[in-house]
Amino acid sequence: MSVISEYQLTHCSMKLLAYLFYYRGMTALQLSQIYYESEKPFPTQKSSVHNYLSKLKKQNLVASKKLEDSVRPGSIYYLTTKGFEVVKEMLNIDVGATENGFILLNERNGIPTQSDLPYNLYQPPKQQISHHLLLIDFFIRLRIHFSEEESVDHRLSMYCSTPYTYNNMDGKIRPDAEIILPNGNAYWIEVDRSTESHSQLLAKFQNYKNFLSYLKKNNLPIPFKGILFLTDEKQQLYGMKRRWTNIVSAYLKSMDPDQAADIRLLMTPLNRVEETLCFEMKRMKLNEAAKQRLHEKLHQRGYHRILPFIRKSDQSLFYAIAMNKKSYKIVFVHVGNAYDSSLYTNFHQFIQRLMKIHQRDEVKQLQPEGVEQIVFHPDRTPYIIPALQGDHDLKDIEEELELLSEDITFIQLDTEDV
Repeated sequence: MSVISEYQLTHCSMKLLAYLFYYRGMTALQLSQIYYESEKPFPTQKSSVHNYLSKLKKQNLVASKKLEDSVRPGSIYYLTTKGFEVVKEMLNIDVGATENGFILLNERNGIPTQSDLPYNLYQPPKQQISHHLLLIDFFIRLRIHFSEEESVDHRLSMYCSTPYTYNNMDGKIRPDAEIILPNGNAYWIEVDRSTESHSQLLAKFQNYKNFLSYLKKNNLPIPFKGILFLTDEKQQLYGMKRRWTNIVSAYLKSMDPDQAADIRLLMTPLNRVEETLCFEMKRMKLNEAAKQRLHEKLHQRGYHRILPFIRKSDQSLFYAIAMNKKSYKIVFVHVGNAYDSSLYTNFHQFIQRLMKIHQRDEVKQLQPEGVEQIVFHPDRTPYIIPALQGDHDLKDIEEELELLSEDITFIQLDTEDV
């Protein structure tokens, strides 16, 4: 039992208060999951958390609001103004502290990362509670399903908001969250509940485009590798491909080609988060495994010399030239996930470079056999959108989508072996 600002608090109470501080608001089930590190805590564990929450409510440190959601019954719990100040004392947050907000770094290493925020910034959203709770489900999966060596640190939107000025216009980039993988690669997180229209998606990506242009113009680093759209599990069963077509169409229409090539757009349902992020962690090793499989496959088809080429920007497989004594074939090679924009943007760059590939010294005395595509992937086969959605002037992209699908081979990689 500890005494903090005159309140007697057990170890469990202190942990629950800290989680509510980090994540702004959570259901009792989510608090049980995160406290006991289990997606399915035992009834006794859930009952214990409920009892502690009741005591914290009586102490006026925690408040709750009943959820008007048939899918997710119960209440959302959050700190009161008094509880908010008590937790700042408990976590030794200095007055006026301005830190980066990453949660696991603060928890596990004792490195101060939490800011002295005003209460109005902390409070959970009143109008988008389902949106907020889906994000919390995502964070819980990060905590439960990844070891400490693979830990995915994360921070909420109040720490991600970045104002900028580009072309004499003020803007602000404000994703729902940000994550950092163990390899240092960062990703913006956008929770998607299929409520944003195509025009709203266009505006969202235009904002990202302006922010990236601002960073480049001012010679500022761009640590982000991509934008990850998170959907609920039901989306996987109903309308996932249709929603992806809408989102990636807005992305390709809004972003400059160079930006779209460097900043990947990804989409995953909640129940596929581990698969998606493990793939991102293992991209380099998967590219090495794909290179070996590529050599084996092309050698079996009678090509005695295979030259793989790597994209300089991200060191990923780009294309290969397969040669025999009289002829050669150019192969577009890609390693990607199910919903991954880099399949389209890399193929776009490949088509633009195709003429120069045909002019390389290695193939000058050989006859061309044409072009094909080989795509390596983990469990799920990458989805190729049939066409861009809505009005646009990107006819070259739509023609390339047809070419991409014409002569394509999908090869599954075993991610557990890399």
